[in-house]
Amino acid sequence: MGSIESSVHAGSFQHTLSVGSADSSQIRESVSLKTRTLRLAKGEKQQRIPAWLRYSRTWAVVATVLTIVIASVWRFVLDDEEERQFFRDSVQEIADRYAQDIKRQGVTSLSSLQALAAMIKFDDSNFTVHNFDGIAGSLIKAYKGISNLQLAPFGTVRYIHPLVDAKMDNRAALGYAQLLDPARREGALNTIRSKGIQAVGPLTLLQGGIAVIGRCSIFTRFAPKFLPTESFTKAGVTYHSNCSTPETQLLNCYFPGPLESDGVPTHFWGFATILTLTSDLLGPVDLQRLEEGAYRIVGTSQFNYQLSAEIPHASLAGVDGVFAQSSVAGPGWIPEDPVMAYVDLPDFGIKWVLKVKPVDGWPKMSEGFWFHLCVFLPLTGLLGVGLGVCIISDIRRKALQVEKLEEYKKDVISSNIITSVSNIDLLQFPMCLMSVDHFMNLRRLISHETARDLNKLCFVDDSKRLAHLRDEEGILFFSHQWAGFFHPDEENIQYNSMLATCDELKQKKARFQWTWVDCFSIPQATVVQQQSAINSLLAYASHCSIFVAVAPACKHSDLLSELDVHTYSSRAWCRLEQLGYLMASVHEHTPSAYLNTGQGLTPLWGAEGVVTEATSLDVMGGNFTCCARHHPDGKKCDKQKIVGVMLGIFWQLLQIRRDCPPDATRSIELLRLIEGKLGRYFPSTTMYSTDEGNQNENIDLFASVLPIFLELFKQDSDASVDDKLMVPRLSRVTEDDL
Repeated sequence: MGSIESSVHAGSFQHTLSVGSADSSQIRESVSLKTRTLRLAKGEKQQRIPAWLRYSRTWAVVATVLTIVIASVWRFVLDDEEERQFFRDSVQEIADRYAQDIKRQGVTSLSSLQALAAMIKFDDSNFTVHNFDGIAGSLIKAYKGISNLQLAPFGTVRYIHPLVDAKMDNRAALGYAQLLDPARREGALNTIRSKGIQAVGPLTLLQGGIAVIGRCSIFTRFAPKFLPTESFTKAGVTYHSNCSTPETQLLNCYFPGPLESDGVPTHFWGFATILTLTSDLLGPVDLQRLEEGAYRIVGTSQFNYQLSAEIPHASLAGVDGVFAQSSVAGPGWIPEDPVMAYVDLPDFGIKWVLKVKPVDGWPKMSEGFWFHLCVFLPLTGLLGVGLGVCIISDIRRKALQVEKLEEYKKDVISSNIITSVSNIDLLQFPMCLMSVDHFMNLRRLISHETARDLNKLCFVDDSKRLAHLRDEEGILFFSHQWAGFFHPDEENIQYNSMLATCDELKQKKARFQWTWVDCFSIPQATVVQQQSAINSLLAYASHCSIFVAVAPACKHSDLLSELDVHTYSSRAWCRLEQLGYLMASVHEHTPSAYLNTGQGLTPLWGAEGVVTEATSLDVMGGNFTCCARHHPDGKKCDKQKIVGVMLGIFWQLLQIRRDCPPDATRSIELLRLIEGKLGRYFPSTTMYSTDEGNQNENIDLFASVLPIFLELFKQDSDASVDDKLMVPRLSRVTEDDL
């Protein structure tokens, strides 16, 4: 990170220097040409001009100083604009914060209806109704921002708390039948149909004040199927509900609700209503702090505010929906050019606008503008030349830093490449083998940790012993594709094919007493050990006497997709295993490599035209499970884990061709495949995405490594024999060789 930042900074300074130098050169040429023209045109008058003014260097310095001053003024203007924009953005941030607080309080207050409705829904003894005053008081105290709560069984208001307080007298609302009043019936029916909460307001109340009213329909298994017959008188007119006959019951008095989880039907019980004065709703938010100087931004601490409904209720149409504003703002005050924040509650039909503006208006310029302009500009003119020298010196220093950092970065990459190449046959983790007898009695494939705990693994970390086991006893390497994310072979189809392979090899008199399978030979639970084992795959392959690819037709237990030899050939890890054995057997004309698709053993490479040496080389083009699963928990991509392994293989092939041993024909053919499509086998980058979808970027694979790799190999080729890099060859090393 440090080297990248330094590189960017140094590059910026170099760019500035080159532009400045070019501009100065053009100015000098222009001033010199102008001076010569004046001398020819004015003749004798030329002698009256002071000598110091006739030097082009003087005008160049003047022009440079003027350029710096003009640039400084322009920078001051931009800074001033940025400061004023910062001031406005800060006010916007405060307005947004208050809008969120209002929204949060609105949701909280209206949520009290859900709490009240939930209590009634499961109340088969009318405990909530009988103790409504105490329950409502507790809800008002807990949820805040509520003026009163109401219950309307069958749509008629019967309970209100508080009934009378210092702000309102609600006794007139008792007995109000919402389903019988023609003016309110449709709204009440809409609430029943919505089976949720509906809000209206802010609106002006008949008893005075501005309030928001929320209403929630309640359905319960304990409510009667049909509403009772009721009557309601308003303004001398009496309205009746007729629920006495089956026809009228279904038409006017039947409101079924959703089924309970156990299938029991529910019916309309009534309404729970909240009435909150805007002063009560906004009380916890404390908008008055805006005008009381609670916030200080760039010397300003007092702000006017105005809160209004975007679509005002008819009762507030005369004031454009305004229901709250600063005390210092008079009636009809309209803020000019305010910042606006929105209080949007679509589930309740609420959309309000909060407007905020400084009491004294937006500043025309920042406080320190004139001071900086009058004081700093003269100093800038005097220090212009010295500043240029300082800048050039600073550029040179940073350029040297960047150069050193780039050199260090190259050294680190070179060191990593040499380490990867030198350790190509190093057992970074012991080769874990299982005897054929244990393997054939497993009944199913097990994990490394399980096999270890059952003492069924032989851990070999000595190359001499491995060579002995391979040559004297034989090691069978099984390559297969996992048929599940968490278990390689749930249905035992691949395991049974492996058993059949062992039987067929025994019939062929093949010698093998040990087996290697990735699931129990490579750690699955420890990432560090797993990576060490992955880094040792080539070494594992070089110590195997028989390689068998097992690819019977089966189904992936998690993806439910079909798996066969085609999907096996496309798997990156399978290709890497093939490539490891291929590199170890490049000097053999007939390597002991087979394919078993459930129909017996056939030669691996070229079998059915699916598995070829070209596909085995194309490890990076294969399918990686980590990429298909979008790297859960942000884990490192497996492609990054095998970059060193692939570089070691590439170096091996280049080294074999360079040294030209008699049996290098197959290695040279493999190298021709790579060099013909270098970008395919060693891609510069790969796309990395996460399961959350919040990260999707190209990450480096070989872009920064491959050029240094090729340069290192060229240097190694030009070096003397004693100075060449000692790189082991992946071949059939015998015990005597060791």
